[in-house]
Amino acid sequence: MSLNSTDFLLTGDINAPVFSAILGIEAVIGIIANIGVLLVTLYEKKSWTKSSTMFFTSHLLANLNVSFSLLLFSIAIGAKEWIFGITPQGKNQICIIVAYTYWNSALIIAMTLSAISFDRFLFIVKPHFHKEFMTPRVALILTITLWLLGSMINTTPFYGIGQYGYFSSYGICTNIFQNTSMFYLTLNVSIYSAIYLTIAVMTIWTFCYTRGFIKEQATMVGSDGVYLSKEKRLFGIFGSMLIAFIITVLPGYTIGFISAIYPLQDNVYLVNIAFNDSIIMTNPFIQLYFRPEIKSLIGSLTKKIRNKFKMKQHSTRIRVVPINN
Repeated sequence: MSLNSTDFLLTGDINAPVFSAILGIEAVIGIIANIGVLLVTLYEKKSWTKSSTMFFTSHLLANLNVSFSLLLFSIAIGAKEWIFGITPQGKNQICIIVAYTYWNSALIIAMTLSAISFDRFLFIVKPHFHKEFMTPRVALILTITLWLLGSMINTTPFYGIGQYGYFSSYGICTNIFQNTSMFYLTLNVSIYSAIYLTIAVMTIWTFCYTRGFIKEQATMVGSDGVYLSKEKRLFGIFGSMLIAFIITVLPGYTIGFISAIYPLQDNVYLVNIAFNDSIIMTNPFIQLYFRPEIKSLIGSLTKKIRNKFKMKQHSTRIRVVPINN
């Protein structure tokens, strides 16, 4: 199942040290940031009662899987060889597992974002229904369903529909579309199109409803209303996550479309991979900025550290007693 199953050597004309460093930095930052936000989420037990917490946690776990995959890619590109495994068969098996994990996590990230868009739609447009229907248990079941569905979809290469393996031009283990059938390509396009369509419909519907609500409030309280100004500058966590997702994913589709017409250099594709996977860094920081339970915990910890530092300074000043001759 690999294009280069005998030696697993990097054959592409790329700047291996540079791309190895870039992917390595992304992986390390992604691992630290996502684990940090996950630990804070586990510590703040009150947030477990919110449906959004389930979806945000799902997003973080998928980001973490991608981060570990990128770390292996970084090491392999730096070594100019897939070094994980002793025998060629062992290397091939590990390579396939890593490629599956990488693509499965990428799909789950997109599916979870669509679930967040649906949850946000219910919360804003149908608040009473959201309170009754979208309980933490329902959100957990929906999250588990998304993971199971994504895992099943990405197992098709194991049954001959698609192919995972070592792509020697880039030095990574991935989904090798060059050797796949048109059916597999159509299947992937259909799945991702359905996900993006769901996100678009939920986002536009929520935006139109919110805009109409703001206009209605404006006629009631006037153009200088405090509530109106708050709503105008409140972009929100989902909007930030969506913008970050679009910015990181759109270049990949653009490059893919261009490469179907005109062949590009290997460095271009690796730049796209590094840019696309930067979502694993942006997402946890967006959650750090917007989630109130995380902000309150960080604020309280910062306050305690400042108070301890001030008390230490105060005690040091008291102990320093001038000696008068």
